[in-house]
Amino acid sequence: MLKIKTSDFLRDTVLFGLTVILMFAANLMNVFGENEAAVDVLFFAIIMMNIAIICSLVAHIRRDFALLIFVGAFNVLLLGRVYTSWFGYHHKLLILLEADDFPKLFQSLQIVALSLLCVYGAYRAMGPFFYRRESVVRTNGLHAVSKNDLNPIVRQISVVVLYISSIPFFYILLTTGLTVLRNGYLSSYTNTSSIPSSISRLSMFFVPAFAVFLGTLPNKKQIKLPLAVYGTYMLASLLTGRRNTMVTEALMLIAYFVMRDALLDKEKRVLKKRTVAYAGILGVVSMYFLQLLALIRAGLNTDRGLGEMLVSFLDSQGASFRVIVQTVNHIDLFNPSVVHSYLFYPFELFVHNNVVTKTLFGLTPIIEIQNTEFVRTTHNFGHALTFMVDPARYLSGGGFGTSYVAEAYVAYGILGVVLVSAMVGIIFRFFSTLLTHSWVTIAFGLIALKNFVYLPRNFAFLWVTEVFNITYICFFVAIYVAALLIAKGTHARSLTHARGGWLTWEEQP
Repeated sequence: MLKIKTSDFLRDTVLFGLTVILMFAANLMNVFGENEAAVDVLFFAIIMMNIAIICSLVAHIRRDFALLIFVGAFNVLLLGRVYTSWFGYHHKLLILLEADDFPKLFQSLQIVALSLLCVYGAYRAMGPFFYRRESVVRTNGLHAVSKNDLNPIVRQISVVVLYISSIPFFYILLTTGLTVLRNGYLSSYTNTSSIPSSISRLSMFFVPAFAVFLGTLPNKKQIKLPLAVYGTYMLASLLTGRRNTMVTEALMLIAYFVMRDALLDKEKRVLKKRTVAYAGILGVVSMYFLQLLALIRAGLNTDRGLGEMLVSFLDSQGASFRVIVQTVNHIDLFNPSVVHSYLFYPFELFVHNNVVTKTLFGLTPIIEIQNTEFVRTTHNFGHALTFMVDPARYLSGGGFGTSYVAEAYVAYGILGVVLVSAMVGIIFRFFSTLLTHSWVTIAFGLIALKNFVYLPRNFAFLWVTEVFNITYICFFVAIYVAALLIAKGTHARSLTHARGGWLTWEEQP
């Protein structure tokens, strides 16, 4: 039976009640023409809403950790610049946030706030549907995990594929990195590198192989070398000048280990307050070096203190808010007959570029390169918006990027924002019990989690084609079939128990 704690109910009532009151007051001011004051009140309403959401999630931190990561990413990517501009340069809000006027700034903030509220609201509303599985995790721990005799074999196959595919994968990474070092970061967006097809195809198994490996829930000893290989890839990705790869991979791994830890008895858990404190310090140091990389990449002055670096990091990452603002500024310029295509562009890209579908339907591959010819025919929202606002910036390799919030708003207005945000909340509720499913589901879920963490700065539905693409599906099927064939004549059994704080699977000779 679903139970509601009185303390949780009281806390949520007070905090969300204050949020609603502030939002109502802000809208009332906006109606009566007090636009600048309305923006300030709405800003505090957003802060109060974040406090309410975070307090609610922290109360059930292990269960809700994945959503907590998303809330943090959402605030950094879509509100980071709002925070730094409001507290540091309030008198320059319109200039720094690139809004035409205060009513449009108010509308932009309201759209962002509505999206986050709908994500959280859908997450909480779906609680009863996941209550039974979540309660099993709390009461049974390791015994809630799906057991499969093929897991040890699947793990070994995935490790072999991981090591083999790492060679072409690192080759491509090195080639891209050298191109960036020679020609500059922006050149990677205006020029493409030629990679042999065989190398490119073999490298595609690196990421799913590691996801499958994690899906089998390896123990400490089993995970060391594969994790070292994957960690090398994460660090090497910085050579390409892109920071999001390392960050999203790291957040996915953190969420995975927290979920692993939640399966253990309290006295056996690894993640304690001291661990969290160390992780916080590491996070601050990481932000410093990530921002240092961005400054070096842009050729700017790096002689800055820690505080200035952290503020600069928050401000630069929060630049995605301008996607929302510029969308509101130019909403009348979008062609109503094609706006829905921006929301579903990942499907168009997939159909045109997939070997099977493009051959079957005789389609021309879509090669994303920033030039006038491409932008006039594409439904890529990031390309279209940047060219609409600043053609010179676009043609030189720069860009605003995209956001699921902006795409949903352009396509279907406020209703689109509500529906897409609710979808995000529902999927994060599924993530709360991810490790209780089979290795296939866990592997798909971990790949999806990386995409969802970056969703505030990404296409609304890219996660669908990134996760459920034909390559990954065929790869997982091939691993399963290979494991079945190997299992014939092999007596294998699975043991589920905690060893050194980890779930262990062993084979019987």
